[in-house]
Amino acid sequence: MSTEIKIVTFNLGNEKFALDIMKIDTVAEYEDVTVIPHVADYVEGVINFRKEFVLPLINMRKKFKLPDFEDKSKCKILIIKQEDRKIGIMIDDVKEVKNISSDSIEETPAVGGMNNIRFISGIARLDNEMLIILDMDKLLTAEEKMELDSLVKKI
Repeated sequence: MSTEIKIVTFNLGNEKFALDIMKIDTVAEYEDVTVIPHVADYVEGVINFRKEFVLPLINMRKKFKLPDFEDKSKCKILIIKQEDRKIGIMIDDVKEVKNISSDSIEETPAVGGMNNIRFISGIARLDNEMLIILDMDKLLTAEEKMELDSLVKKI
């Protein structure tokens, strides 16, 4: 039985991605980042989000091994609800919110040697585009989550 899913679409370079809207807390403008030494290269650092809490910031271009942002001040930050934490992910731009049918989502194809597609929940085939739908709960491994949690606690 087909159900409707509300997603937010966004760009990373020339690639189009989507997230379940229920995983997104808010969209924010880029702000100055405090760089933390000796962390994974895709961890941009931390931000003092709305002066309420320290938020780790993931550079999604680096996480997906894409060329880095030419001008980070123009990127957007999606604040993601991930289990019992929030993280910020840097993206190029939010495109739109749309409803899609669960029937339009295909399982992630098995691609030889690509073990890091665990965070792709499916691929949506729409009229003239394909969207890679991400599973934010699987974006980071258990070890990476522990590293981010300890990073925030140290500050």
